Amino acid sequence: MCCNCSRRAKFIWAWTCSIVISVMAIALGLIWLLVVRKEIEKEFVLQPGTKVYDSWLAPPIDMYLELYAWNWTNAEDYQSEGYKPELVELGPYTFLEKHERVNLQWNDDSTVSFQQKRTWHFVPELSKGDFENDKVVTINPIVLTIGYSLIAAQKEELLEFMNGLINFNPDKISSPFYNVPVKDILFDGYEDAFLTALLELVEIVPGLENEIEIPPFDKFGWFYGRNGSETYDGNFTIGTGLDSLANLGIMRLWNGENRTDYFRDDCGLVRGTTGELWPAFQYRDWEAYDATVFSTDICSTMSLKYGGKYSLHGVDGYQWIGNYEAFDNGHIYESSTCQCTAAEEECPVLAPGALDVSRCNMGAPATVSYPHFYLGDVSYRKAFNGSMKPNKADHEFILALEPLTGIPLTVKAQLQVNLMVKQYGFDLFKDIPEMMLPVIWFRQRAELSEDMASDLKLLIIVYNNGVYLAIALGVLGFIALAVTTYYTCKLRTMQSA
Repeated sequence: MCCNCSRRAKFIWAWTCSIVISVMAIALGLIWLLVVRKEIEKEFVLQPGTKVYDSWLAPPIDMYLELYAWNWTNAEDYQSEGYKPELVELGPYTFLEKHERVNLQWNDDSTVSFQQKRTWHFVPELSKGDFENDKVVTINPIVLTIGYSLIAAQKEELLEFMNGLINFNPDKISSPFYNVPVKDILFDGYEDAFLTALLELVEIVPGLENEIEIPPFDKFGWFYGRNGSETYDGNFTIGTGLDSLANLGIMRLWNGENRTDYFRDDCGLVRGTTGELWPAFQYRDWEAYDATVFSTDICSTMSLKYGGKYSLHGVDGYQWIGNYEAFDNGHIYESSTCQCTAAEEECPVLAPGALDVSRCNMGAPATVSYPHFYLGDVSYRKAFNGSMKPNKADHEFILALEPLTGIPLTVKAQLQVNLMVKQYGFDLFKDIPEMMLPVIWFRQRAELSEDMASDLKLLIIVYNNGVYLAIALGVLGFIALAVTTYYTCKLRTMQSA
């Protein structure tokens, strides 16, 4: 193109072409990367028409709820000397769990408010035992709750009255135990004689409903009234990601508030995600990152700790696990001191491994822990005759994410519900040993399907190809500059010789 040009002109042409090639290479690579990222980002905000929205509104991944009940097999011997309860695990009773977001309200601050409707359908082929006919023996939770709440409120006279109500009805309330079908204690509800008497008493005694916290149900069951309810889980407000992808799925409010009254300080803050939506394109030091999940079952958050690399169907990611800190109660970890619900000068009250959620559960003396008191203080398990067999493989709380998109690869969320058993002023519980009694535990599990994993791999490849193209063209431009520089220096050396 410049054969008859002077050497100076040739140098200028060579340098100009090299610079143009370098700039075009880098620009093309960056433009490609930005275009690809922009197109992907459009699908990773929560608004009608995006893939994230469609998946959030009607999750395509099957989620299962596995329920286990603890059966108190030697309850009839509780008054014998040296007695220890013997518990046998029943289940799992497996249910297909479906989520539906209802009553959506789009807000001006790039958030959306909604309620969550959860439905469960029994899956017999994935279950163990006879859900319709299996029976379980457990402590009477209604009497336990009334006693606990009255003692907490220092209403001794009313407690004596309630104790008398039980003693004067020995034909109806004669045992501290339930012996009922599993389906009733879980979903269908069980008609409790004391609860029935209490509800009748409220009708005839003016002002009694102001003196005692009356359960808002006519039957008792751990999941009674929850199947298909739009209101049970409360009202959520989360970020849509329209203002910043870093805000996608992040909890802003629960029931209209940014904190709860159930725990003090940071433990009462509404933060983290609901566990299903995670911000995409976040570049972090993943080993130092805590995956924080807000759970309505504990009215607080769980901070999961980095647990290493994870791979599923050829998609690489990282996993986070529940460790000792989640239920430490301030024994070792400073961040967990706010888990204690007693006066600060009395804390810690509970041994490590069980979180007091009584205020979150209508005044019931309830705690949550990992199943079988996994990672809990050994004192909890010593109250029973060899019933607790905690192990990492079966009882660890796990969440795995693909880091580029924030898409969950697998979830195995599992918690155990326990009752703090004491006499609580009732003659009915006089000979029952004090203990942290496990009643049920559950596992929510979901896993990315192979088809969805293939789509996710394609998305990652497209994005990564943009990165690789930018690098390749940048290298091409660098090589062009290097070659031009080399020959320029060589020619100058020949001229000077």
